[in-house]
Amino acid sequence: MLMIETQDLSKKFGEFVAVNRINLRVKKGTIHGFVGPNGAGKTTTMKMLVGAIKPSSGKAFIKGFEIGSIEARRIFGYSPENPKFYGSMSAYRYLVYMARVCGISRDDSGERARQLLEWLELKEFADKKIENFSAGMRQRLSLAQAMIHEPELLILDEPTANLDPAGRVSIINKLKELCKEKEITVFISSHILSELERMIDFVTIISHGQIIVESDIRTLKKKFAGKKYVLKTNKNALILRELKSRGLVSQAWMDDKGNIHLIALGDEELFRKKVTELILKCNASLEKFMLETSDLESVFMKLVGKDEERNEVNEEKEEKKHGWLSFFRRRGT
Repeated sequence: MLMIETQDLSKKFGEFVAVNRINLRVKKGTIHGFVGPNGAGKTTTMKMLVGAIKPSSGKAFIKGFEIGSIEARRIFGYSPENPKFYGSMSAYRYLVYMARVCGISRDDSGERARQLLEWLELKEFADKKIENFSAGMRQRLSLAQAMIHEPELLILDEPTANLDPAGRVSIINKLKELCKEKEITVFISSHILSELERMIDFVTIISHGQIIVESDIRTLKKKFAGKKYVLKTNKNALILRELKSRGLVSQAWMDDKGNIHLIALGDEELFRKKVTELILKCNASLEKFMLETSDLESVFMKLVGKDEERNEVNEEKEEKKHGWLSFFRRRGT
């Protein structure tokens, strides 16, 4: 079942095309990464999904309900990249207020607020005014408000951006826990690709407002691995010399962990066969021989390259014309 589906979804600000006919598919119960260079259209897409700005054309659905509808809004929780709060409120009062706005009873609102503050390690700051919170504490509180009504879907725009390394690891582990134990779907954007890779099942990469790849993470990394292999035997030095002398590799080197890294020449099936024969001929014991997968960051750079340096358009000025600020004031974020 699809939790998010878009059909040629597009958004223009004047003559600038921020999002260009994207067809996005996010499966229920998965953690789906949404990545791209600055100005690629990630935040604009997310704001359309939550009903904060209207698409210029195309359609989108949350669990089958059209975006912007009351039914769709009940399903998701949203944490923006730069969350806004009522600074004079305490964290506890703010969460209770948000829960009440969502139609939760007073008693249940208080209990839910206490649970989330403890879960997100903000319990000791429950009665502190939000205006005195650090950027990282505000980021955690934003996640808490997104979860206050126990949504089926979390839409998170850079949720770990202002956290220290330990805080980012903590949030990543908590999101994985939510997805596994409660089958919550997470649609998440982040620039920290090495950390994002540890948690996502699927990834969509967007550039210049268009989707350039959408895949499960394992298939994508394998596809971009090319002809890179990792080999380890009990006679590494001998094997390495033989590989080079026989012209089987374009490059071969050994790392400090005793692994030989190879870039194969020619047909890969024939290459694997010849390497196996070489190991047998040298009477060596094979410990490891496998295709070396790429990481998400290297895949991203191969696909996007210098687009990461693309300047961001000032979308905020245009978005105000569509009333998104009043939307967030109604939601209290």
